[in-house]
Amino acid sequence: MTKRRVPVQLPRRGFLAAAGALATAAALPVPAGASAASRGNRYELQKRFVDWRFGMFLHFNMGTFHNQEWVDPNQDPASFNPTALDCGQWADAAVAAGMRFAVLTAKHHDGFCLWPTRYTDYSVMSSGYRHDVVREYVDAFRARNVVPCLYFSIWDRTNGVGPAVWDEDAPIDLELVKGQLTELLTRYGRIPLLIFDGWAWHPRLGHQVVPFGEIREHVAALQPDCLVLDLNGLSEPWDTDLLFVEEPKGGVFCPPDNTYAASQGQTISPAGWFWHPATPGAVLTPEQVVDGHLAVLEPRYCTFILNCPPNPQGLLDATVVETLRQVGTRWSPNRGRPPLPAQPDQVRHPLTPVAAAGGGNAALAVDGHSDFGWNGQADQTLWSAGPLPQSITLDLGRVYRGVDTLTYLPRQDTATAYAFDYLTEGDITAYRIEASADGRHFHEVARGSWAPDNTLKRARFHAPPTRYLRLVATATAGGTTATASEIGCGGTRTRPV
Repeated sequence: MTKRRVPVQLPRRGFLAAAGALATAAALPVPAGASAASRGNRYELQKRFVDWRFGMFLHFNMGTFHNQEWVDPNQDPASFNPTALDCGQWADAAVAAGMRFAVLTAKHHDGFCLWPTRYTDYSVMSSGYRHDVVREYVDAFRARNVVPCLYFSIWDRTNGVGPAVWDEDAPIDLELVKGQLTELLTRYGRIPLLIFDGWAWHPRLGHQVVPFGEIREHVAALQPDCLVLDLNGLSEPWDTDLLFVEEPKGGVFCPPDNTYAASQGQTISPAGWFWHPATPGAVLTPEQVVDGHLAVLEPRYCTFILNCPPNPQGLLDATVVETLRQVGTRWSPNRGRPPLPAQPDQVRHPLTPVAAAGGGNAALAVDGHSDFGWNGQADQTLWSAGPLPQSITLDLGRVYRGVDTLTYLPRQDTATAYAFDYLTEGDITAYRIEASADGRHFHEVARGSWAPDNTLKRARFHAPPTRYLRLVATATAGGTTATASEIGCGGTRTRPV
């Protein structure tokens, strides 16, 4: 069946009313006594997430029916045909295990949608099932007091247009992404966590193809209290509210001294994230789940997300259900754990630079490509330039009022694979920041120093109307070159306009 791009006619009045109702219902007030500078703080939401401690990941999509992790696009939608789908069974198993939330793969990389979307007919409504799986999922889990959350792949290999596969050198279809997120965040009630995938780790995507800041703005406009988690695998909260550690990448674990709000994902069967014929015959033991994961991750403020893939019937296998039942009899949360430590403010309104200029290949500092690789090392593009002083100038594309934050992600590579012995050569330790509306006349808005380590740095300031933002490195670790994995900017107090 050929997929087609369906013209979108959003009911504007109803859409805006729904979005406004969600924003009113979901928004948390700024804590009493908090200053305007703290409005970017997400602490209460992050604390709630880590206090959940244990959740269920549900990889259930077209790959389930084709024995593939990344199923080829353009499958016959009729091949998605669960004969006994029971989201209530999934939720009952989650309750038995003590799980507090769940995450469903609403759309994976091949673009098949588990809900009736207006943007493509490559969805459940053209399948052998012809029901809204997302609706059945959220209703079943809410009925059992397990919080439903969603996964959404930005990398849609069909991009809503069939039968051709998306040309990855072309810009992403932002209308498609925003439109489908609007459907998911206005039809199904409160979604407190949205997991994004399929861009930061892709060597041909990144910020210049995926304006992730604009996508995050869209999510915040629809559901202000929806936390965003991106599957980039970094140990620093870059472009995200929460960290994610993908354990199957060589057995990597959340760092022992972690104090960020974090999560670690593992699948209950080594067969893969999606269901495969080998899945029911090889699952983690209750001891491996409880003693090897929950007990280890809990003091690290790292929520454990255990993937439990339903089979082609639409059911969790009996071995999975029994393992989860036994987990529930062995584990209970440690209520004596100290509260999550204070968390850094988030750039609630990130801007995507259209270009960068400076010594070396400055574009690498704003390309948006940063991940933890399968080789146990950072998968990053690194800007490097010398001798000092060195500068890099971000072009925001137009003049904005309200730009108040610059973020600097130092290099994330380590001396040893799967270790936390981060390299520091070139890390910026002294800086100043300058702003300009025309690219010729710059005014200093901040200066200071940063520790020579891998942690995400933030500089806060009050800037005049700004199109160009310049970071000047006046001193670095090693003293000869300046390096950056990523440099970003935006608004923490208010939305730049």
